[in-house]
Amino acid sequence: MAPGVVATSPLDIDLGGRMLRLTAYPTAHTDNDLTVLDVRTATLWTGDLLFRERVPVVDGSLKGWLEAMATLRRVEARRVIPGHGAPTADWPAALDRQERYLRLLRDEIRAVIRDGGTMEQAVASVAAAERDAWLLFDDYNPRNVVTAFTELEWE
Repeated sequence: MAPGVVATSPLDIDLGGRMLRLTAYPTAHTDNDLTVLDVRTATLWTGDLLFRERVPVVDGSLKGWLEAMATLRRVEARRVIPGHGAPTADWPAALDRQERYLRLLRDEIRAVIRDGGTMEQAVASVAAAERDAWLLFDDYNPRNVVTAFTELEWE
């Protein structure tokens, strides 16, 4: 693919008998998420749309990421290479843990906002039940809360 070519979604690339399907996503983990599917082997590279062991990091849109995950669930893959964590053949169940965290983040922030709470209160409490489930939770969950709070406070 030449520099400057925009990956309209999906974009099939023939590498001499090996088809790769590139799929671009609206703002989700970031504002430039892309997956690659090797059509023949059904191997899916999710990039950072899938975190397995360490806590996901929201650099784009929490709502967009949840929508992207719904789209990802429909991809038929036999093996998946995440952006962070070990490869897996457990697909689409590999998305479940991350989706649980992101939904909890969304739902608890909405509750804080609904109850008139502050961003500082949200940082101190939101998704705390997930602390032991993820590596680097204390490093990135507060950042996720701030990013998601600023997105959700104007719903």
